[in-house]
This record gives sequence, structure tokens and C-alpha cells, in this order.
Amino acid sequence: MKKSIPQKYQSMADQFRADGADEKTIRKWIQEEMQGDEFARKEGSSDIEAYKIWMSWPQERRSLYLGNAFCSKCSVTSFAPGYNIRKDRFGLIVEGNCATCGAKICRCCD
Repeated sequence: MKKSIPQKYQSMADQFRADGADEKTIRKWIQEEMQGDEFARKEGSSDIEAYKIWMSWPQERRSLYLGNAFCSKCSVTSFAPGYNIRKDRFGLIVEGNCATCGAKICRCCD
């Protein structure tokens, strides 16, 4: 079953189609915009430099980090929408909540 596209992006996607963009480009654009919106919903401040580095990584790498974190209550889990990214001496740090129980979790990304 196909996931529905939020209305916010549907009109823009329709305009891309009218301008001759291919479906692969449209899907990639929607995915990046949705990820950016998830990032923006997080409370607190985020490091814009870290976000730029994060977005320069391939989608597969970002998905791996977001989908493979550790929660002290649930063990291996993923991040719920709305995470925060910052730079640290160890690399990028993703902070957010467990998608299963909602507990605070973080992950170091090298």
C-alpha cells in the first residue's frame, strides 16, 4: 500500500510534475522536506552546522542511525519523529525519544 503524502507537500509535488520533474526526484524531495520538518519540530536548540553535515550524508546512512539506537527500557529501538542533532568531540549526536516507550535516548554518529 502506498503511503499518503501530507497535503503540505502534495501541491508542491503536483507543481513539480507540471514542470516535468520525474517521480524519483519528487519522492526524494518530499522525503528530505519531511525529514527537515521532523528536525524542526524538536524542542530546544540544534546545531545548524551539525544539521548541514547530517543532510550531506546519504539517506541510507541517516536512516541507519535513526533506526538503530539503544533505549535503557526497550533495548534496540529507533528514534521517534522530532530529534535534535548537535556536534560533539565524538562526532554528531542525535538526541530524541524512543519510538516505542518515549524515553529520552541519544546516539553518537561518527
